[in-house]
Amino acid sequence: MREFIGLPLLVVAAFLSLFALTYLLDDLLWNQPGAEPLPWLAHVLGETSAIGSLLSTIASGMITVTSITFSLLLIAVQQTASTLSTHVYDQFIQRRLNKLSFGFFVGLSIFVLLMLGSATPGHKPVIGALLSLVMTRAALCLVVILIYSTIDQMRPYSVITTIHDHTIKARAEERRLIERPRRAPRDDLSWSRTVRTDTYGVVCDIDVSALERSALDHDAEIEFIARIGTNLAFHDPFYRLHAARPLTVDAQAALDAAIDKAVTIEPRRTTDKDAGFGIEQLYSIAWTTASTSKQNPQPAILVCHCLRDIIARWSHADPISERPASRIIYVDRAVEDAVRAIASIGVVTSESIQNTVVAEVWRTLATLIDDVPAERLPALKDTVRRLLPSLGDHVLTSDLEEELIRCQLALKARGEPHTAAEIGEATGKLAESIGALNSRGTRVPAGA
Repeated sequence: MREFIGLPLLVVAAFLSLFALTYLLDDLLWNQPGAEPLPWLAHVLGETSAIGSLLSTIASGMITVTSITFSLLLIAVQQTASTLSTHVYDQFIQRRLNKLSFGFFVGLSIFVLLMLGSATPGHKPVIGALLSLVMTRAALCLVVILIYSTIDQMRPYSVITTIHDHTIKARAEERRLIERPRRAPRDDLSWSRTVRTDTYGVVCDIDVSALERSALDHDAEIEFIARIGTNLAFHDPFYRLHAARPLTVDAQAALDAAIDKAVTIEPRRTTDKDAGFGIEQLYSIAWTTASTSKQNPQPAILVCHCLRDIIARWSHADPISERPASRIIYVDRAVEDAVRAIASIGVVTSESIQNTVVAEVWRTLATLIDDVPAERLPALKDTVRRLLPSLGDHVLTSDLEEELIRCQLALKARGEPHTAAEIGEATGKLAESIGALNSRGTRVPAGA
């Protein structure tokens, strides 16, 4: 609610301020004894009764247009969300243009109604009526822009690429947190204590600087079990305290209080600093569209492109250094999460037998294996081995065979002959079904 309502309320407040200013100007210029300024304008708009009739027409029209337009737009958003993912709702309400449009229509409707109420025998709202006419014309133009913008936003390409861009930005914010802590506790710390949560929510932010000072004051280390984006339930493991000797009860209580203050736990995830949430949104869309639920391979293929881009960018980015003197331990697994997302897409293709999507999954793996730094290779090799059993449900199309061979050659070139041989063996078994009638359960011959 807070992430959406702020900007529309500001726009409505601006319209209320404009009404107050316009009312004072009308009262100063047209409701004082003496000659009226701009008599042609007063003549065009007519007497107070005519202005009231005009404002009444504008107000009823604005309310009707606003209600119909918003209803149609919400239906369009709902249809896209049912096709792709409920994350479409989050994306829609976060766009600044949508917030401004909602605030503008509501604010203009309130402005016109207030002007209508002020049109009395003692007050002639000439400037208010003129502004109402001008802004109504602008609102009608905005309707066209808003309809096109919403349709464009609901295209699968726009939805997926927007999530991709938000994920890249969130990673840049996340790096500022994870480049300071260490990755593992010291070996010479003999005492440790696991602390469990007493709340429910999602870890959204961690103030590492504040925790560094608190840990230094009590000669302890804080190892986070929960990462940014982790869903916590009551009594879930949250963090561990490490020290060379047992901490006093007061010291433990002080550290617990400092951590509670430094860690932000919200009811739900956001993409501000949580790149993993973007990864989750992407593979949720791919899972939904690639499964038999929707049977639409194109969004899933586009998600594979986005994940390949994300993994390549994060793998080739400057290494995230750790400070040896840091007393905070935080393990980053963003790249591994993205690789697991690709594995999830590969799994769902075995359920829907989406040959184009499974070929894209293996194309993604082959491309990454051939390019990523050596420290990222084990996660990709593990994904390859775990996806091999799912190939038995697929038909060995020419593009799938080509990508399997590419993956095999890439693994050989990276010094992984054993995994490359496993791909070759699986491809050979699946190739035995070519030219023979098989069901998905008998595609790989028994005992092969």
